[in-house]
Amino acid sequence: MSDRRGLRRLRDIRGLIERSWRRRRTFKAGVIISATLILIAILGPFIAPYPSEGWGIPPETPRGARPPSWEHLFGTDASGRDLLSRILIGASVALLQVVIVIAVSLGIGLFIGALSAYYRGWIERILNYFIEVFMAFPAIIVALALRSMIGRGLMIVLLSLIITWWSWYARIAYIYARSIREMDYVLLAELSGLPRWRILFRHIIPNTMTPVIVQAITDTGGVLLEAASINFLGLGLPADYPDWGVLVQNGFNYIYSYPWISLIPGAFILLAALGFSMIGDTLREELDPRLRRRWKLWF
Repeated sequence: MSDRRGLRRLRDIRGLIERSWRRRRTFKAGVIISATLILIAILGPFIAPYPSEGWGIPPETPRGARPPSWEHLFGTDASGRDLLSRILIGASVALLQVVIVIAVSLGIGLFIGALSAYYRGWIERILNYFIEVFMAFPAIIVALALRSMIGRGLMIVLLSLIITWWSWYARIAYIYARSIREMDYVLLAELSGLPRWRILFRHIIPNTMTPVIVQAITDTGGVLLEAASINFLGLGLPADYPDWGVLVQNGFNYIYSYPWISLIPGAFILLAALGFSMIGDTLREELDPRLRRRWKLWF
């Protein structure tokens, strides 16, 4: 019974996506924007016109900052490196950060949230205490603390975001798992003598996945912005790394002289966050009838 419920909930996600695609223009726009950027991220290292410059190696012939032209469509940065190549390769770096943070945070939060809801008593109280504590940590503060302990690098960005993000998924999983814990099929599984760990993984977690996955899709744009902010502040990736936040930071001192160095990668960050947010917000509105009625006249 619970397996069928779990499969039905996964099918509900597919049905939710299909319904949103048919009804909502904002969802279609978000999918088109996000799919285009994901395709760029996958193909970026292969289609970059100057791959070595894209990875941060200065050109053999110094040329300085140049405005956009046919030779360099997005211009060059202060070191003369082709900005288009750095943005294309930086898209793959941004996608990698988002996928790892969302996947790991989702797995940790789903497990701990379901665990705290199923095991009552002191386990529930302790796990909920940790969830509330980690929900209070800003990602930038965590990144600053990790930066002082282990230095700069991609691991700083990933750890600081995972540490602060998993607790939100754990809270959502806990809320839904508490109601599932009282379902008849869970009580029957307990009475039949099934081990608790099997009930947790076979009955509780699969039936808690749908709202957590929808929230993860909604959070994709926020994770991208947080990662870019950490790298912009110099707490994460090195200054020569092709990350969009790093590219904005590299051109910040030249914003009046060479504005394209910061504005173009900043526009890509804004566009990516907008596309993912349009998808997530539409899915959330379709799940909530009150939100759906509120926005029906507008879209």
